[in-house]
Amino acid sequence: MAVLTTQDWPYEVSEFKCHLCGNCCRGDGYVELTETDIEAIAEYLGLRRREFLDTCCKWDEETRRWHLIDQSDPEQSCVFLSTDNKCRVNEVKPSQCRGFPMRWRPENILDFCAGWRAAAGLPPAEKKTMT
Repeated sequence: MAVLTTQDWPYEVSEFKCHLCGNCCRGDGYVELTETDIEAIAEYLGLRRREFLDTCCKWDEETRRWHLIDQSDPEQSCVFLSTDNKCRVNEVKPSQCRGFPMRWRPENILDFCAGWRAAAGLPPAEKKTMT
């Protein structure tokens, strides 16, 4: 999947405001964790590092990094996405998540992101996952 930076984006948009659609937290892909992310989330959840890694993460041999797991639901929802589309670790969410959509975004962001579509003056998306 190609990722666009702010400089690459071809459309004029107003200020982005998250609409809590949760669509950026669903779909095929992964959230790569930094060591700082791992420490912060484990502490926030009151878990030891190893317990957090064993219950919420998987090791990716290709990237040599820890990634969050999904809920094994049809939409491949992030392990921390609640039923009301809120992040259960929002206060310490991973740096990759904090960067979305202003520091990075996939080319197809207008297909799924309610906030980005609203900023671009478009109606809500029908697609409910990132991919």
